[in-house]
Amino acid sequence: MQSTHRLRTAALVALGVLPLAGFAASGNTFMNGQSIYGQPAAQGAPVRVVDLASTDRLNVAYGESVTFRSGARQFSWTFDGLDRRSVDVNQIAPAGFAGKPVVVYVGRNPSNRR
Repeated sequence: MQSTHRLRTAALVALGVLPLAGFAASGNTFMNGQSIYGQPAAQGAPVRVVDLASTDRLNVAYGESVTFRSGARQFSWTFDGLDRRSVDVNQIAPAGFAGKPVVVYVGRNPSNRR
């Protein structure tokens, strides 16, 4: 069964129906370039504020927006990429945002059945 799937995928890539470049894209982005972890939160979106100095892990609901603070710096993120994933805040923080490693665990997307 697995070899049949591999053959079918290879045939689709060879025919140009299934672009190989999409599979070769960075492991942290979808084929359209969006992050698998979500996106920066929109201005005015309701957010939960988390001080990175006071935690080393965080559970969030799928689709939840969080503002991360480290000293005087902060950024906001909406976790609406892939569900049931963990991500280090430093992977999604803007360039120059230095903070200690904090792991965020994203809950299940309610629209997924499994």
